Amino acid sequence: MAKILFEVNYNIYPGKRESYLKSINELKSYIKEVTQKDYFIYEDSKKKNNFSEIIFFESNEDFDNFEDVQDDKIKEMMNSIINTYVMEKKVNYITKEEV
Repeated sequence: MAKILFEVNYNIYPGKRESYLKSINELKSYIKEVTQKDYFIYEDSKKKNNFSEIIFFESNEDFDNFEDVQDDKIKEMMNSIINTYVMEKKVNYITKEEV
């Protein structure tokens, strides 16, 4: 069974960086608490303020079920991050399967 990597990539407004980092780390901790999943946040080393949220899943089924284990608070936190910090609310969702 192939593992799944799910990535959410976006640019944030430079003037909101510190507030973004606080909010995204709160989301990261809360996701770990609620879903027991490790949630990683990376910044592009060559493009400041370009971030990726990454989570790994053991299978397609695990990936498909992830939305079901999210509570309303997770969804609200994610929406708030997009609406408050993401430039032009432009987000790229990327799903990759292990080969």
